[in-house]
Amino acid sequence: MAEKAILAYFHSPEQAEAAATKLKALRAVEVQVDRFQNDVGHGLESAMADSMMSHEGELHDVGLDIVLTAVLDEQSYEQACRVIEMAGGTR
Repeated sequence: MAEKAILAYFHSPEQAEAAATKLKALRAVEVQVDRFQNDVGHGLESAMADSMMSHEGELHDVGLDIVLTAVLDEQSYEQACRVIEMAGGTR
């Protein structure tokens, strides 16, 4: 079965964790919640800094600094998108 990935942004870790719990119930292959840093790092982050700098700043400015990533089967994708939106996330 084909898999799809979702990248979503949240205002708080609690919102993202609530969505993550529901995505796990949908049998997501992988779900991860992280804080989005606006720091230019080393390695891959450094290589991508120029292309992502303005986008990162926009997300950080509006308080969308919590990132949820999920991988799930294609059949659950639309339902997963609804779960994220209902939890306050933005894709």
